[in-house]
Amino acid sequence: MKQSKQNRTWLIAVALLLLLAAAAAIFLYSRQRTSPDVPAFGDAHAQIAVHFVDVGQGDCAVVETPDGNILIDAGTKQSEAAIKRYIDDLGITKFAYAIFTHPHADHIGSAAALVEAYPMDCIVMPNAVSTSKTFEKLIAAIEQSDARIVEGKAGKQLTLGALTIDLLAPCRDYDDLNNMSVVALLTYGDGTFLFTGDAEALSETDMLENGVSACDVLKVGHHGSSTSSSEEFIAAVSPQIAVISVGEGNSYGHPHASTLERLAEHGVQVLRTDISGSITVTCDGKQFAFETEK
Repeated sequence: MKQSKQNRTWLIAVALLLLLAAAAAIFLYSRQRTSPDVPAFGDAHAQIAVHFVDVGQGDCAVVETPDGNILIDAGTKQSEAAIKRYIDDLGITKFAYAIFTHPHADHIGSAAALVEAYPMDCIVMPNAVSTSKTFEKLIAAIEQSDARIVEGKAGKQLTLGALTIDLLAPCRDYDDLNNMSVVALLTYGDGTFLFTGDAEALSETDMLENGVSACDVLKVGHHGSSTSSSEEFIAAVSPQIAVISVGEGNSYGHPHASTLERLAEHGVQVLRTDISGSITVTCDGKQFAFETEK
């Protein structure tokens, strides 16, 4: 009888240990599923938001992720107050990455002021220089910051939590600063965003030769200029949505009718900052949604 009681006690103890082990396994699995380091794609709480800020005739995008923020270009000097207001309204106080695609004033116009105003862990720029005061001010601001500098060129990859940033261009040195634009493919789960700066047909051809990937959302090159967004490039990247950052009534004729026609022929939905104001595209790693200011 005594032996039987001991056996029952032993069995109960074993059962309790098994239950505790199972509970611990469930707890650990739950922690893994909800960990901010491994977002559950499709969960609204793990989405990213890409803001194409209306800066008139220029480019500026702010990317919010669960693991930090990214700035891509900085518009014109005249758009400085609007960019800062937009960033502050989002509650952003620092950036993990800033990508300044190339040293033209409509892409780095407010860059020096933003580097001074917001701490940046890493700044990505191409190996290209300009004699403009705007560029000189940016270099001076970077030298006074604690940011790490990374040369932007094809073949490099950066990460931010579950987000990857693949640099597709410049593939080599070019005489034209537009073609020196850093082209970045942002991937979050199954969702992809392609930022092309002012890359033109020559850079696009080199990217095609390197095997450029398809994307879901394309920031159209050079504000929709006829010198960018070639037929071959649009066919290869095959976006669902194309965003054109452009100033209303600009003197350059951007976006060009031929670019709009190519995008329409490929069934791409076009969003324009001159018509819609700032544009926000969200992605949970699987699905996309967008909203516009106007």
